[in-house]
Amino acid sequence: MKKLYAFVLLIGFLLPFALSTAALNRTAKSNGDTTMYRDEYGIPHIFAPSLEAAAYAIGYAQAEDRLEELLKNYRRANGTMSEVFGDKYFRDDLLQRMWRHSEISREKYSTISPKMRAVIESYQEGIKQFMQEHPEQVPAWAQEIHPWDVIALSRYIIFGWPLGEAAGDLSRAGIQPDPMAYRGSNQMLIAAKRTTLNAPIAVIDPHLSWYDEFRFYQVRIYAPEFNVAGVSILGMPIPSLGHSRWCSIAMTTGGPDTSDVYEEELNPQNPRQYKYDGKWREMTIRKQKIGVKTDKGFAVKEVEIEYTHHGAVVAHKNGKAYAFAIPYAEEVGLSDEIYEMLTAKNLAEMKKALSRLQLMQQNVMVATVQGDLFYVRDGRVPIRAKGVDASQPVPGNTSATEWQGLHPFSDLVQITNPASGYMHNCNVTPFAMMKEVPKELQPETYAAAPYLYNASRKAPRHQRGEMMTQLLDAATKVNLEQALAIAFNPTVWKAETWQARLKEALAKAMMKPGEAFEVYQLIQNWNRRSDADSPGAMAFYAFKKGLGDLAKEVEPPATITDEKLLDALGQAAEWLKTTFGAVRVPYGTYFRVGRRGGDKTWPVGGGSLQAVGMATPRAISFAPVGKEMVGQGGQTSTQVVVMTNPPQSYAIIPLGESDHKESGHWDDQAEKLFSKSIAAPSYFLDKAELLKHVTTTKVFKRPLAAQAGR
Repeated sequence: MKKLYAFVLLIGFLLPFALSTAALNRTAKSNGDTTMYRDEYGIPHIFAPSLEAAAYAIGYAQAEDRLEELLKNYRRANGTMSEVFGDKYFRDDLLQRMWRHSEISREKYSTISPKMRAVIESYQEGIKQFMQEHPEQVPAWAQEIHPWDVIALSRYIIFGWPLGEAAGDLSRAGIQPDPMAYRGSNQMLIAAKRTTLNAPIAVIDPHLSWYDEFRFYQVRIYAPEFNVAGVSILGMPIPSLGHSRWCSIAMTTGGPDTSDVYEEELNPQNPRQYKYDGKWREMTIRKQKIGVKTDKGFAVKEVEIEYTHHGAVVAHKNGKAYAFAIPYAEEVGLSDEIYEMLTAKNLAEMKKALSRLQLMQQNVMVATVQGDLFYVRDGRVPIRAKGVDASQPVPGNTSATEWQGLHPFSDLVQITNPASGYMHNCNVTPFAMMKEVPKELQPETYAAAPYLYNASRKAPRHQRGEMMTQLLDAATKVNLEQALAIAFNPTVWKAETWQARLKEALAKAMMKPGEAFEVYQLIQNWNRRSDADSPGAMAFYAFKKGLGDLAKEVEPPATITDEKLLDALGQAAEWLKTTFGAVRVPYGTYFRVGRRGGDKTWPVGGGSLQAVGMATPRAISFAPVGKEMVGQGGQTSTQVVVMTNPPQSYAIIPLGESDHKESGHWDDQAEKLFSKSIAAPSYFLDKAELLKHVTTTKVFKRPLAAQAGR
């Protein structure tokens, strides 16, 4: 079935495009209306005479599908969750108030380009229109929304990265910061010379939680200047990951060191004064009142937040205060940068957009229809004073340690069209992106400012990244089917070393036929892929569990004994028989995909099982739900883009587009796509093919002035 589907996709790729970009735009302009088609997965495809008009339909569609989550995202950004949902959100609300997302976004909203302000405001008109038409779907706690909420949300989304980075500096000072959520991703580029399609292939594969603020929303947009397929953060009018008519955009966690912690010397007589160049300075104190819903009603907690000129104070210890210095603290330009990235027509224009330096520190990869591949270790990077160690708290009592401006985009680690013909960044350091490492990706090249590279050759390597290097280095004639297989690859790197070590142990032992020996045979006959239907993968998982404190080892340690290995086989057999009533159990019997609170789950392959040394390129994090392990995060919105002119793409989200169970799109992608490692075509710039898959159509008739832009 997988081969048949891939063949159908390949045939679709070879068919001529039904409508060119110009034809699509003429269709949109001909009547001045905006039309939204939804396909069989409920994904909106919007045809509009302007991006402003398209944004109105996007706002309406997001509200129609996930209104409550959209409103929650604005509350998250503005720090007002606890007033509705209780004290468990107080700490998060305090953090957002500390960084003043709402205040700064409101104060600086007028600095956003007129184009993006018009897009944002039209987008929110669409949200409000849906709320007006469907008051029964508007939650009682719904707040008034404002255009600057979009800017606050963009700040909220990116701040997790620099805050996590600064928290690492703090921990190195012996001060334990609050835990930060894990954020990881895969991204790959394959040059045209390595494909059978005469075009580069891009894989966009962010790994985040399947719930809450990072649950992406799929959309396709066709306006005269803006043809894009991708995924958006709910509450944002345009996608941030995906591809345009000209370029693909992928991002993964990792990047230069953008943020610091300053250690402030406090006045023993007045702890709200700190020393700077031999004098005491007054801290700035900002008071916040945070509403909190309680069992007894509603309470207001008053807090005072301290700031030095470096930033917000986040900790105190031994007469010192520690302030986070974040170079994004006053920035509001992300929406403009994303717009410019999605309208860039070639690599030069993409680099110009990226040079705004509004993105958080990320590994960014771009492919173009002209055939270029590009990587940059992107971020807003301060120039540190000579002798300053940016990985540790920096003395804040002297002007000698102050930042000395920002590194321009040209200083950042980057490479264009590597000789390898491929590259990936699966949350690895630049030197691990390909087998043969060019000078541009070696840490020694950046010795003058090592924080730009922000890694070393001693950085740990991991299974997911190493397996991807192996897969891509061997991929010399990649077709569409193979590209999809790489994106969803469930191979366990170095599993063969365990097979060999077990074989060695069994050669010395007199193991009698039985259930433990059956586990051994299943492992030996296993192809090292954790496919959903693989009993060998399940046997290997059970065996690794039986190793106890050695389970997480990727390769057998030299100290492991034959007795330990044989005992683990016995424990595996016992656990499998007790849990499932048999030793031969498909991997997908236990590892499943399905929506939280749903009635059904489905078998799935792959997974990020670091606890047993089984992290595959296909990343899925699981949590126990009843007697199953059900996916909770990982592959969040996988997209495979063939950079023909125009591009053709295939995409998937792990659950479904809608939050309405009765819609049919609540968990349909989990069942029909994700569990089967299939991505659906986007029908990009192929309206004739799209119309064969349309399930609903809605036309938005708006004033001509609004349709034409403002």
